[in-house]
Amino acid sequence: MTKIAIIGGGASGLACAIELLHNIENKNDVEVTILEKLPRVGKKILVTGNGRCNLTNMNSAVSGFRGDTAFSQYALREYTPEKNIEFFNRLGLYTREEDEGRVYPLSNQAASVLDALRFECERLGVKTICDYRAVHLKTVDTGVTKKIVINNRDRFDFVVVACGGKAAKVHGTDGDGYDMLKMFGHTIVSPAPALVSLNCDEFTKALKGVRSICKMDLVIDGKKELENYGEVQFTDYGLSGIPIMQLSRFVSVSPSNDIKINLDVTPDFSKEQIWEYLISRRNVDTGLCENLLSGIMNKQLCITLLKECQVAVNKRVNTLTDDELKRIAKIIKNWEIKIKNSRSFDYAQVTAGGVDCKEFNDETMESRFVKNLFCCGEVFNVDGDCGGYNLQWAWSSGRLVGKTIGERINNAQN
Repeated sequence: MTKIAIIGGGASGLACAIELLHNIENKNDVEVTILEKLPRVGKKILVTGNGRCNLTNMNSAVSGFRGDTAFSQYALREYTPEKNIEFFNRLGLYTREEDEGRVYPLSNQAASVLDALRFECERLGVKTICDYRAVHLKTVDTGVTKKIVINNRDRFDFVVVACGGKAAKVHGTDGDGYDMLKMFGHTIVSPAPALVSLNCDEFTKALKGVRSICKMDLVIDGKKELENYGEVQFTDYGLSGIPIMQLSRFVSVSPSNDIKINLDVTPDFSKEQIWEYLISRRNVDTGLCENLLSGIMNKQLCITLLKECQVAVNKRVNTLTDDELKRIAKIIKNWEIKIKNSRSFDYAQVTAGGVDCKEFNDETMESRFVKNLFCCGEVFNVDGDCGGYNLQWAWSSGRLVGKTIGERINNAQN
């Protein structure tokens, strides 16, 4: 009997188990066991896509990934979004494509995705042991073959580490996979929170709950590193929203203390148009400055910007000087916000960093140090953008491992 352990019952682990057994010719001689530390598998799947599970993105390409992107290319080519959708179709789950290539289950419920995976695992005879915390790995020589031992007790012919990174510990990912892999000499690229909100100065408390479409530049040590566009959400601790979260991993991994996000809060207007707007308001408006920009932005945002550029909110609009108008125009198009840091792993969706991909074969996901030891999913130094990219990586890498092990067992049996 060939025994396979998959440590972690998340997206990549479940996909790995299913793909493995789909590829096995003689299932009677194979035992696949998922070892899950939580009371049930797939808890993190249930919260993805705000409970709807954005399970892939039709635009998935290497440009949407960070970290060891060259390593990820083979798996992403082998298991494209179309092929992963076909995979779920075969499990009875159908999908719908929405804006920007995002793909969701027709039911609009993440539970449907998890159920499709769970039911197929049950049908295929996958054993699932919950409340099992794997903490130690080693190899032993039985005289015939080498086995991989988990927790100095359970022996397996193949082991797959699929227990994720460090993001969202409440969902079972606390970085223990890194510790296990280090036991075999693997290198860990320092983990950092990704797809997470950012902490900044106290001014944001007055803006809590305000949302605004903005263009934004991430500036580190005075150099523009990246730009993005979309809805920024102001919170009592800082900045959030999808475009901010897309930039967050670069904040998390940077050692710099000089990090700013420059916001253009009126991206639909040019600098010239904003200047003309301000001049026109001064010419006709006798009201208070707190209402100066109410025609183009949220009032509380207007008040905050005026305070930031030191223009009195109770001043009459028609008494504004040219210098004051210039300061207002400048901050509207280039509001410099100092970033303290990213929020912690507890609030992050994924992990930047992880096991060094150079120590694994990109066409099999097998360790170059230990035969029959594999990894898949977030434990690798690969992370993706918002919008289904990280689950695309989970399915693709997990399925590649499953196919690899299945083919290896078939060859041994024949």
